[in-house]
Amino acid sequence: MTELPQDDEFELPFGEGEMSHLVRQDGVPPSGKTVKHAAEDDVLAALATRLQVEEVAELAFEALLTPLDKSCLVATGQVRGKVRQICGVTLEPVWTQIEQTFTLEFQPAERVAKYSVPEDDFDTDLPEAMHNGEADVGEAITQIFAMEVPAYPRAPGAAFAGYGQSEAEIVAEDKRPSPFAALAGLKSNLADDGEET
Repeated sequence: MTELPQDDEFELPFGEGEMSHLVRQDGVPPSGKTVKHAAEDDVLAALATRLQVEEVAELAFEALLTPLDKSCLVATGQVRGKVRQICGVTLEPVWTQIEQTFTLEFQPAERVAKYSVPEDDFDTDLPEAMHNGEADVGEAITQIFAMEVPAYPRAPGAAFAGYGQSEAEIVAEDKRPSPFAALAGLKSNLADDGEET
């Protein structure tokens, strides 16, 4: 069974991603700069390995970069691509077409390093780090694409029928009281006993 990639598997040394596309901050005019890129076949094959999918058939992006201030950039655009995975139920190949819009902010790495986000804060997005005045737009967009790849691909109409169980066994298991419900009942009984004393 294919293991899901860990978060750190999406991050590579700066400028070394399969689809790295470096843009110098001082090369972006005040009016903005449009960047378009489509991955070549060798890059697609490398990305399939990294993302642990059967195939990445296409991957391209278009982004408009604009200066945020003298040292920062904002990129807005769209990434689109197509991946092939194996259905977790039928073991048949499943194609997923991905189209995702994005807005990314790039700031100097030393500034990004000063941000502090609590471990249980899953909503705050940190800016992407720039190094020596360069933003790796391609790698940042690759990570956005990676997050859109289905974790549990399923063929159309495929339904999980239990672990070799009959329909009656599945229904009986669904009706079985949850251990959490039993604990809640016990807590309620203890509370009632406490009220009587």
